[in-house]
Amino acid sequence: MNRLMSSLNPDGEPIACAICGRSDTEPEYVKYGYAIGRCRGCGLVYANPRAPAPRILSRYSPDYFWKEYLPSLGIVDGKFDLAPFDARYAPILRLLAARTPGRRLLEIGAGAGLFLKAAERAGWQVSGIELSDAAARFAIEQLGLDISTTPAEAMSVGEGAYDAVAMFETIEHLFDPRSVLTAAARTLTPGGTLVVSTPNYDAASRHLLGSPWAVLSPMEHVYYFREASLRQLLEATGFEDVQFDRVHEGWGPMETANFHYTHAPTSWRARGMELLVRGGGMPLARLLQRAGRQDTLLCFARRRP
Repeated sequence: MNRLMSSLNPDGEPIACAICGRSDTEPEYVKYGYAIGRCRGCGLVYANPRAPAPRILSRYSPDYFWKEYLPSLGIVDGKFDLAPFDARYAPILRLLAARTPGRRLLEIGAGAGLFLKAAERAGWQVSGIELSDAAARFAIEQLGLDISTTPAEAMSVGEGAYDAVAMFETIEHLFDPRSVLTAAARTLTPGGTLVVSTPNYDAASRHLLGSPWAVLSPMEHVYYFREASLRQLLEATGFEDVQFDRVHEGWGPMETANFHYTHAPTSWRARGMELLVRGGGMPLARLLQRAGRQDTLLCFARRRP
């Protein structure tokens, strides 16, 4: 690891742990000149030293939105059909509705707004926060949604204004997840529901694909959570009854262990993982999910009264 540390970019900024406040980490990976380390105090994994904020934020350009983000959702040239997104998000909306008496929903990190639009079409009253101007404009102009472009760390929302808050594939990008979660708890009604999804640092994919696993990308993913560390952070920011849904009906083999999500798609690791996942099919996917080794953590929590 000393050899890897010698390649660190000198502009990296030391960052304190979002859970325990310590700043000393044991490096586990170095990519693009920045370390991903494990806190020596509580075990949280995060980018430390971290790339300067402007360099990270430059990733979220209009080009990224139109040429990478939207095509990844199957939207080309701005043309879309809402029905597939209604179907895609129906399982998570059913789970959220079962835990939430009210129907006022805020999404932090709303992206293009497709989850919010599906929620609206399912009867929710929705609002969103999105950092990317291009994404926010798409959600406002194409989908007619109420979206604020305030950074999540600076959001100001009334106490008890929402019954549910959603954060999908967002928390790993936040510079200060502790302050955002504290604000999310404040904006919920007592007993209101938070739903979070984020890459799973304990995923089988990390071990099978190794350091080329695309989740390991400190220029965009600055935090990496296990069930235990996400639970710790949620309980420290005003939440209780933290539950993880490991076996989700929307997850097939590829959602459980995506062998395409690698920076080395032609490597022997990627080819071997493809054979394993295709051969194992749903029985293997369910086995990985029950063991907590799926690609995504899906977590529900309640605001403490």
